[in-house]
Amino acid sequence: MHQIPLLDPRRDVVFKTIFSKSTKKSSIARNSIISAFIGRKVESSTVLNPELTIEDIRNKATRLDILCILDDGSQVNLEMQMCNTTDSMEDRLCYYCSQLYTGQESKGLPYEKLKPVYVILISNQTIFDKYDKYLSLIQYRFEDGTMFSNKLNIFTLELSKLEEPVTITKEMDPVQRWGLFFTSAIQKERKKILEALIETDEGINMAEKLLYEVTQNDYERAAVFEREKILTDYYAGLASAEQQGIKQGKEEGMEEGIKKRNLEIAAIMKSQGFAIEQISNITGLTEQEIQKA
Repeated sequence: MHQIPLLDPRRDVVFKTIFSKSTKKSSIARNSIISAFIGRKVESSTVLNPELTIEDIRNKATRLDILCILDDGSQVNLEMQMCNTTDSMEDRLCYYCSQLYTGQESKGLPYEKLKPVYVILISNQTIFDKYDKYLSLIQYRFEDGTMFSNKLNIFTLELSKLEEPVTITKEMDPVQRWGLFFTSAIQKERKKILEALIETDEGINMAEKLLYEVTQNDYERAAVFEREKILTDYYAGLASAEQQGIKQGKEEGMEEGIKKRNLEIAAIMKSQGFAIEQISNITGLTEQEIQKA
């Protein structure tokens, strides 16, 4: 029997399908990955936007993020970013985090009762060129580094910065383990790494089982391929438009430059007594343009 290749868990549809289900496997995987980032054991989490509609899949602008409320009332926005985006990532992250936080106040909670919020972005691309670390935590701090507030937290995991470990252990940074899962899941040459991760981390074990189930599900697999096609067509269209814009810009710039130079030539010829008709024949300028030169 032909075995279907595993889908890439870094694809947003696959990522959301794995971590947003109401099943026990999905809950274990979701609680595990969130715990790895925020540094405490999450006992339970409820996904507030579990639906993945065909409209979501077909809309290139839709963010397939996962919004959760945790056992202590704090909120998490979990997202996988596979491709580069034209938006400012820094501005996007600040906006998402502030949205989560101020959304609590709109529900009537007094300021002192507002719970911490966490934005967790896993990116297949490099976000911060200045930093070598794969994991970044952004918070409000005073100039000397002292904590001002731990209520707003942004975590980024840049998969491109992960280093190959010598061995997989339980003592390893759990965020690194999860990062290695995403980069190893569909790589045959990294099968031993994946097996070690599954053996070491229950959450990753559940995520791998769900990845297999998603891959075997005809509907969910078709949704992934449809999303891929839409995004591929979209980015191809952007690239084509950009190239056309560059070409047009060059042509317009060249045309403008030529005209400017012809006006300069016309002014010199005029000062030297050449007839308007002669100047027009040489420069291609109209009589009115030559008079203004």
